[in-house]
Amino acid sequence: MKLFLLLVVLGVGMSSATLRSEVDQLLAFYPMEEVREIYDWWITHDAEVGEIYAFMQSNYANDAWSVLVTQPELQGVGAWTEARGVNLRDYLDFVAAMFGWTPLPRAVRNGKARSWASMMEEIRSVTDTPGALVLANEFIATPGSEFAELYRMTQDARPAFTRTMNDPEVQRWAAQLRAFGVDIDGTVARLQSFFGWN
Repeated sequence: MKLFLLLVVLGVGMSSATLRSEVDQLLAFYPMEEVREIYDWWITHDAEVGEIYAFMQSNYANDAWSVLVTQPELQGVGAWTEARGVNLRDYLDFVAAMFGWTPLPRAVRNGKARSWASMMEEIRSVTDTPGALVLANEFIATPGSEFAELYRMTQDARPAFTRTMNDPEVQRWAAQLRAFGVDIDGTVARLQSFFGWN
């Protein structure tokens, strides 16, 4: 009992961090303004990326996005995070804007394509996903961590992700991205691996 009280007093094994502070720590691994600058450059200078960007502004992409964001389980997760100072809608809006779901007029300035894969390689060079995963796993393993609670909630929301991935609109969208050479399957596999969804 004395050991437990000492641990509580010292904060060992307990988390007083809020979801907001944990998310802020994770976001440090992703300099989003720098990522946005890279993305914007490629959209305006590369024909292939410009073509993919144009597709991402299509009704197919908007329909697939709507399938995801209207899942009731995910809306519940969003309400929970918002109550803790993390508005998922802000992040989703950022993603939507980044992928062109908020229409922005663009013109490709240079037809010399280097490719979507090259752009993604450049983005990966300024981000640290392995570092973010290490920190996320530390949060998940920390008793009392709100990020750990969020992770548990995403586990409970697995059926929503399954429905989303099996939705015909999402399937059409994913098929077109594959045709463009976008590694949508690799992205899904990485998400499934992180969340333990086999």
